[in-house]
Amino acid sequence: MPSAPAPTESHQRTQPYPWVWPLGTASLGLALCWLWPADSWVRTFGSGAIGAAAALVLVLPRAHSRAARAMSDATATLAAERATALATASAHGARLQAIFDTATESIVTIDETGHIETWNGAAERMFGHPAAAVLGRNVSILMPEPYRGEHDGYLERYRRTGVRHIIGIGREVTGQRADGSTFPIDLSVGEGWIDGRRFFTAVIRDITERKEMQTKLAQTERLAAVGELAAGVAHEVNNPVNTMINCAQLIADGDEAASNCQVIIEEGQRIAEIVKDLLQFARDDSDRPQPTGLPEVLQRTLRLFGENLKRHGVAIRADVPEELPQVRARPQQVQQVLLNLLINAKDAMLQGPCERREVRITAAVDGAGVRMLVADTGPGIPAHLGSRIFEPFVTTKRARGGTGLGLSISKSIVEGYGGTLDVQSQPGHGATFRVWLPLAERDA
Repeated sequence: MPSAPAPTESHQRTQPYPWVWPLGTASLGLALCWLWPADSWVRTFGSGAIGAAAALVLVLPRAHSRAARAMSDATATLAAERATALATASAHGARLQAIFDTATESIVTIDETGHIETWNGAAERMFGHPAAAVLGRNVSILMPEPYRGEHDGYLERYRRTGVRHIIGIGREVTGQRADGSTFPIDLSVGEGWIDGRRFFTAVIRDITERKEMQTKLAQTERLAAVGELAAGVAHEVNNPVNTMINCAQLIADGDEAASNCQVIIEEGQRIAEIVKDLLQFARDDSDRPQPTGLPEVLQRTLRLFGENLKRHGVAIRADVPEELPQVRARPQQVQQVLLNLLINAKDAMLQGPCERREVRITAAVDGAGVRMLVADTGPGIPAHLGSRIFEPFVTTKRARGGTGLGLSISKSIVEGYGGTLDVQSQPGHGATFRVWLPLAERDA
């Protein structure tokens, strides 16, 4: 007949009174010790040893059971906490990935050598490259020449010198799509480190529509400025026309023809220059930035607007050295900025009594660019406007037909070249507008 199976460990733990057998065994041993014929110290030692053994036999199973139960509980708690942490991390990672994939702006990360590591859906739609086609490739594929060939040099210079041109600053640049077409973008680049590895994150926005709107507004503002020029230009043209008529009359009356013809030629050329300047200013300037000389732009602007200023009793003091290095900009747009500042200066000085009406224009090299100052002796900018003067539709000339777009457009033009436009003014003490533009040879 088969023997009964031995009770399992779980069965043993469930038996009632598990301490009965160990205690009974210890009691029996103690009784035998006292009945044993021996000296008293033997009995004493034996009884102590048997008592200790009995205590151990009684206590150790319970202590072991408690320790095992505590270990089991701790393990279960750690496992639960680990599972919760993993679930939280997974949810957090999934959320970040969803944000990255659904962002409306292009987000691209590159390593410190310029190779693309991540590429979100907005970047794919903006540039026309699927992720598989760009991951691991140099980010310069997103740029037209000459920036494409120069990009690695910029990164190497930054790693070596730490000097920033775009990183942590942001600027407007030109991007290139997969089909080769180019478009304006607003580029912001941040730098980060993970496990001792440097990476760069670029957030890219397509600003084609914004630039088109700015161009239309600038053109509208430029045409409005032509009206300001009309009276002065008419006077500038009228003088040489009268001279030409007088010389022609002298020739008709029998005077010496050669010298009079030379005067007619010179005055005709003067008119042609004025008309050329006016047409160049009014035309839609869609050329790319180029090396531009500020002294030449100033001279052309004063030829158009200088007479207007004189008719209103405004004196011009210009100190712009001919040897100034060229800046990187579009000549017509720089001329528009300068003209807007001169018109504002004239209007400000005509608002109220001034000890003198004067505009002083100075320019000098300032770091990696040229800073030009246009200062007037007018009443200054009202305290309640402050820096808001550069916001669209903010103007002190509303009653006189001012649009409030001139300074806003001027600021966007200057900042589009990586420059700055700001103002220093105290009510009652005039205003000084400061234009800073980068040198033509500066890294794009």
